[in-house]
Amino acid sequence: AMDGIYDYTDQPPHFFYIHFLVLLSALYLPLFAIDTACSSGWGNECYLGLDVLNGLIVFLQCIFIVGLWSLGTKMIDPYGDDYEDLSVILYVESRLE
Repeated sequence: AMDGIYDYTDQPPHFFYIHFLVLLSALYLPLFAIDTACSSGWGNECYLGLDVLNGLIVFLQCIFIVGLWSLGTKMIDPYGDDYEDLSVILYVESRLE
């Protein structure tokens, strides 16, 4: 049972998670921005309030994707490189002995 811990230590985020964020950043965000800009209206159909609202929605979507990206980088190394961090593997090995 305890040897199963070694299966979950020092693993990077899932392959799908990183590639999904790359897909969102490279394809979805620009296409969403273009679609939102086109749906806001052309020529005489322009409304300043709708333009500001759509711009805010695009901005919030970008912040959401960047937040997911930074979450993924924190998942890669959750304990960091600090000197005061405990070594989980050494703690488990000492308890097993």
